[in-house]
Amino acid sequence: MKRTDLIFEAAQINAGIKENSVHRGELCGTRYIETEITTRTEGISPGRYVTLFTGTGNVRDCLTELLMTFIPSGSVLVAGLGNEHIAADSFGVKALEYIPATAHLSVRSEFSELGMRSVYVIETGVTGKTGIESSLRIACLARYLGVNAVIVADSLACADIERLCTTIQITDTGISPGSGVGNDRRALNTETVGVPVIAIGVPTVIDLDGLTDSDKHSGLMVTPRNIDILSERMAEDIGIAISRAMNPALTESELRSLILM
Repeated sequence: MKRTDLIFEAAQINAGIKENSVHRGELCGTRYIETEITTRTEGISPGRYVTLFTGTGNVRDCLTELLMTFIPSGSVLVAGLGNEHIAADSFGVKALEYIPATAHLSVRSEFSELGMRSVYVIETGVTGKTGIESSLRIACLARYLGVNAVIVADSLACADIERLCTTIQITDTGISPGSGVGNDRRALNTETVGVPVIAIGVPTVIDLDGLTDSDKHSGLMVTPRNIDILSERMAEDIGIAISRAMNPALTESELRSLILM
């Protein structure tokens, strides 16, 4: 069975997944598919899924506008999952470099005048190094801070080689870290965290089973040879889009300046 974290691919592979509604659209010149799932089937959680196809239009603007329809008002905890020392797993951590934390600025008068919201940013690290599940750290911190939502950025797996580093998925169903590569961890969703969890990811690896029928390659995952460049590029676009969606009153240059504070 091919592995994929992309809902539109999963529906093509598994006939048991019922898509209750599918909308194909275009925003800022970028194509996207919005899928609504209402029945839990084979590890697919009910909820809203939006898949963007990069390559045309203004992906950053499209992503910003779509994210604004996902993120509720109030404070937000943004978490980057993955291992920064492994190129194919570094996207989530790299995206944080473009997302300024603003919660510590809430005591300043201009904070409310500019219509800013409190944003917390955390790099969770990997369980192999910390011994602590990323989902547990995020859930505990979200409850302690009393945030209104959590945004999680992580690398994904896909089944079609054409989707590698060319697709972005947003969902309000949360995420199961490592599920795309068969290393399932504790789920990170509304039930485990207590607030809405918006997951955004990019497929950076593909199961070799999806490219060959040879059993001797079973279990191998492959990635583009320039994954470091591709991952950095996607991290910048997505990180900036998340920042703009959370604080639309600020310009991109203003958001970048906050990273240095």
